[in-house]
Amino acid sequence: MKRLTSILLLALALVPARGALNTDGLPAGAAVIAGFDLAAFYTTQLGQAVMKAGPINTGNSTDSKSAKDKLGIDTQKDIHAVVLGVYPGADGKLSEKNAQGVILVRGKFDPAKINAAAKDAKVPSTPAGKYQAWEARAFFDAIFGPRPKGDNGEAYLVVYSADLIAIASKDFLDRALTALEKNTKAELLPNEVRTKFNAATKGWVFLYADATRAKMKDDSSGINELTFVLGENASDLQLSIAANFITAEKATSIRKQAKGLQAFAMIGLMNDDGKTPAEKEDLQTLAELIQKIRVGGEANRATLDLDFSAEKSAKAIVHAIEKAQKEKPKAHAAK
Repeated sequence: MKRLTSILLLALALVPARGALNTDGLPAGAAVIAGFDLAAFYTTQLGQAVMKAGPINTGNSTDSKSAKDKLGIDTQKDIHAVVLGVYPGADGKLSEKNAQGVILVRGKFDPAKINAAAKDAKVPSTPAGKYQAWEARAFFDAIFGPRPKGDNGEAYLVVYSADLIAIASKDFLDRALTALEKNTKAELLPNEVRTKFNAATKGWVFLYADATRAKMKDDSSGINELTFVLGENASDLQLSIAANFITAEKATSIRKQAKGLQAFAMIGLMNDDGKTPAEKEDLQTLAELIQKIRVGGEANRATLDLDFSAEKSAKAIVHAIEKAQKEKPKAHAAK
């Protein structure tokens, strides 16, 4: 869904989010809830290794400088939490034309400076109660430079307080601000999802989607509900995925496919001819990781779980970053 994707991209334009999943102030009734926790990520072995390796040469560093200079936001210290809620239209379904989105960005902000920057950049705005709502697309274009264009609906950005920035679809803005004023909680999650989220030690990615409320063309997945959690405990990287399907037959088919892909991948990783010692080590790590994947579930439910050495995961990620850093200049030179 292009519109839903665009809503999410507006959040990511601020940089990756940090902070535990927190739905306080998010309107109730979300069909999709996603949370991002970079603060927890930075405390993990994987996060610390990534930070030590340094950023890959991309436009993110330019965006971070713009955020600091124009908004007074240090993207590695001042963005504490992001949660996204996606809502169905009046017909109770999610679709490209009627889906609504709300993004809450928690952190440390200077409302006066951010609003002044938007005003100086002549970003179009509209009053929203006691707040000024800035057209989100124009705001990001003015502060960070032109963003990728898409078939997205209008959205507005409101600096709600020194602790929170809200971004909401135009037709959902009043409802979003009302939910913040009342500090509602959009935690209408099944018990098994809530349990999985709560069990995630140092989890930094959370996703729940109620697919029964989505109107997708050519959707053959057969998924009714999807839960995704990624995190790390004291020793292991942890991944947990659970999906409820429309039929037990569909779930059985997915479990068989996942196990088949797992076996096929293991066969492919056995060939390390012509690889360097470092590449062979990475292949061995990947093979061990794939072996650790546990596919399970019963009836109309399929699950995939993974507990894998955080130390080995961090080492492999650092190798990938270092390789990307070395190959980036070559790509420019080729042009």
